Amino acid sequence: MARRLLFSNIVSRPQLADIGKYYGTDKANKEHSFNDVSYLDIFERYFHRMRDNEISLLEIGVRNAESLRTWKSYFKSGHIFGIDIDPGCKYLEEDRMRIETGSQDDIEFLSKCFGGRQNFDIVIDDGSHVNRMIMDSFEYLFNNRLNPGGIYIIEDLMCSYEKLDTDHNVIDKWPGMKYNNPSGGFDNNRKDIDTFFLEKIRRMDHLEGNIMSIHFWAMVCIITKC
Repeated sequence: MARRLLFSNIVSRPQLADIGKYYGTDKANKEHSFNDVSYLDIFERYFHRMRDNEISLLEIGVRNAESLRTWKSYFKSGHIFGIDIDPGCKYLEEDRMRIETGSQDDIEFLSKCFGGRQNFDIVIDDGSHVNRMIMDSFEYLFNNRLNPGGIYIIEDLMCSYEKLDTDHNVIDKWPGMKYNNPSGGFDNNRKDIDTFFLEKIRRMDHLEGNIMSIHFWAMVCIITKC
């Protein structure tokens, strides 16, 4: 019922969640849902107005490319880009779907990937889930490579409370994490990202900077650019 009421105004076509289930992305599963509303149900609310446009979307974190194929199917005229630190992901490229290898907190890489001139209408961070890396990616990509009016999504904020290195040993458990430089550690302190969000809200409320809105959903933050 919650999903039907939330998205009842959307034109009757295959919805993003249905496309995601077809391609097998975990963004549509129970672990990434709350009250029967998944990540993809939430994203539909923001994406449907752009569905037929020639948009450019970047996702941080490729894994097996299920999500990239979901975006490619949903945005029929879209150009889909992915970055991942695992070099094996490069071989998952398809028509209208480009992938480059690098770390999400490597600013030199972020400045040069895809020729350095390609900007994006949507950026989705489903990468390391390490707070310091999330914040570094946001500061560069939002300010330098996200188009005006663009959308920046940070997923899986439940991880922002966790000591990913000490308690979860993500190097061994999470795909691709072994390629990250371990010198900075992967443990999270939620206070760090709370401070990050509160500063963005403060600047927005004082009509400073380039953030138009910040929306928090269960496990997800969606930030729009002026």
